[in-house]
Formats: sequence, C-alpha cells, structure tokens
Amino acid sequence: MKSICYVVPYFGKFPVSFPLWLVSCKANPTIDWLIFTDDTTQYDYPPNVKVNYCSFDDIRKRIQEKFDFPVVIDRGWKLCDFRDAYGEVFEEELKGYDFWGHCDCDLMWGNIRKFLTDDILEKYEKVGFYGHSTLYKNTPEVNSRHRTVVDGLLNYKTVYSTSESFGFDETGIENIYKYLGIDYYKEVHFANLTKYETKFHLDCFAPEDEYKNNRQVFTWKDGTLLRHYVHNGKIYDEEFYYIHFWCRPMSYKVSNYSDKTEYLIYSDVVTDKPFKLTQKLIKAKGISHPVAFYAKSLWQNRHKLTPERIIFNIKGSLKSKK
Repeated sequence: MKSICYVVPYFGKFPVSFPLWLVSCKANPTIDWLIFTDDTTQYDYPPNVKVNYCSFDDIRKRIQEKFDFPVVIDRGWKLCDFRDAYGEVFEEELKGYDFWGHCDCDLMWGNIRKFLTDDILEKYEKVGFYGHSTLYKNTPEVNSRHRTVVDGLLNYKTVYSTSESFGFDETGIENIYKYLGIDYYKEVHFANLTKYETKFHLDCFAPEDEYKNNRQVFTWKDGTLLRHYVHNGKIYDEEFYYIHFWCRPMSYKVSNYSDKTEYLIYSDVVTDKPFKLTQKLIKAKGISHPVAFYAKSLWQNRHKLTPERIIFNIKGSLKSKK
C-alpha cells in the first residue's frame, strides 16, 4: 500500500467543522495528516493526525529558506499559493512517504483508499486538481515542478513575491502540467458544493447528471460517505471520496463526534440525530429557505467578503461551470 501524508498549515481558529474533519481522518487510519498551527485548542486528535504547534512567522521563515528571493506571505490565505511547494518546504517530515498532499479542513472524508487505489497512485504522479485535495508523488523531480517557468504563463517567482492571491495551487500548476504534457488523475469522485445555492449543488459533473442536484442529502457511517437523491420515484445512492462544504453556512447539530456515529448531512446542517432515510426526508431537507440561508451565509462569511475574495470566488464559479 502506497503511503500518503497530507500537509495542513492552518493559522487562526480552526473552523467549527474541524471535529467532524478529525472524525473522518480517524476513519482512514492508513493515511496520515501533518498539521502546523497556532490553534492550541484541545481537540481529540486521532493517532494518524500529527500536530506541530508553531507560529505563522515560523512557517513564513521556513518557506523563505527555500527561495533566493523575498517571498510575500502576509496572511494565512496566501499560503494556498505555496501549496505546491510543500514537498520541498516539509521535506524532512515527508521522508519515507510515497505521496504527499495538501487539503482543506472544511470537508469530511469518505473511504479514501477506495478511490485512491494503488493502481491509480502507480500510474499518476499527480492526483486531483483542486486545492481542497491534491496528491503528488514524493520525489525531488515532482516536488520541484512548481518551479517550471513557461513563457506567457504565470510563474512561481511572480506568485510567491507578491501579496495578491492567484490560485497557483490549481490553475498555475495545472498549466505547468499541460505544458509539460504530463497526464494527471482528473476523475471527479468528490462532492464539491457550490457556495450560494440553497440546496446542495455539486459542480464539475456532466450536464446529463444535473438531475441529481435537484434534491439530495448525504450520510456518513463507518467511514463511508454516500449521496442520496430521488429520481423517478426511487432513492439512489452514490459513494464519494469526500464532501467539501466550501464556506456554506452549515450548522453542526452534533452531540457526539465519533467515527462510530452516523451523520445526516443536508443543505445547511450536519446532525447525528436519529433519522429514517425516505423520499420525504430528502425532499424536505434537500433545500433551505432562501431568506434564512442567505442571511446565514452573509453573517458567516462577513469577514471574508473582501473585493479580492469576491473576484476570486466568481472566477472559481465560472471555471467550475465550463
């Protein structure tokens, strides 16, 4: 089995969904996560999630050591542009792993190994294309791909030396791989939720699958993440690698965070209250009241609604609809 380690530098208070993220990490014991953070809250960290307490300046200095020009990391969100450099920055911690990756923590994992099989990891050096989860083969050659400079394309020196956020961990590295002619794994086995829909709406899927977005809920049990939707009077199930909440105004009505707990996940709620999965439940819970949803969304994201973030999100939405 190929060994995998995700690297997660995160500064400031972890999101309210973090305990749920940890539960889903625990349910994937053959994969490790390496966290660098200044949040010293006493969470129930499973054995495969290793925490390193440090300051934002510590990480900024550590990244700077890898480059011979001044890097600009003036806020936590800018770290996203440096994600493709983590293989070099955290070289010591990643020794011995076959693959390393970067990911978000506002998501819930399903059964990762069911989707990231050794056959896939044997064939591809890069698995994924979104910042919320991408893996790279842990070799010096692959770890330095982000340094590739192509005429006419955005390059790492420009990105790393300015305050502006470019999404280099997505479009930047994607363009490099296209230029080099290196194929990477692009299958969509994840549930990436759009932010501003009152119901769960998954992007990146073919138009002919749009009917599945009409009304749907998710469940998580024993490490398995399932999507449930109604079509032609019947409930259908579909398994996913993870669900990414992506700043949706979710409420976590959970009394017991445990990998032995069953969770129901719908338009703006995650709960561990007992339920019976029926068409009636899916139709009722599959959508939120618009006024309440958007008011909740504005309040939750009030500190993030900068012009830069708005433009970045619009660009991301347009890209996902192509």
